[in-house]
Amino acid sequence: MMNWFGQLTRLILDYYREDFVQWQQLQPLRNCRVSRRWGVLRIECRDRLTAENLLSASPLLREPIAQLRLAHQINILVRGGLIASVPVDAPKLPSWKTL
Repeated sequence: MMNWFGQLTRLILDYYREDFVQWQQLQPLRNCRVSRRWGVLRIECRDRLTAENLLSASPLLREPIAQLRLAHQINILVRGGLIASVPVDAPKLPSWKTL
């Protein structure tokens, strides 16, 4: 039986293997279970701090997931409770537009 959780995590981390700073920001992902179903990537974290760290790194999570077409949405959970839902396919603001 294949270890799907490890494979998805490895895919995301390997995307940043040549950029150490970004790779380090995603290291909390190693402490989570990652699964995919029906276009949703579920990241199940053990504690809220890990989930918040991943939420702050969500732009880094979105890039490989979008490029590899793994999911349309990322759900970050702690012990089954949804902390955040991040759309992967969200349109990016043009570089000239400021908020």
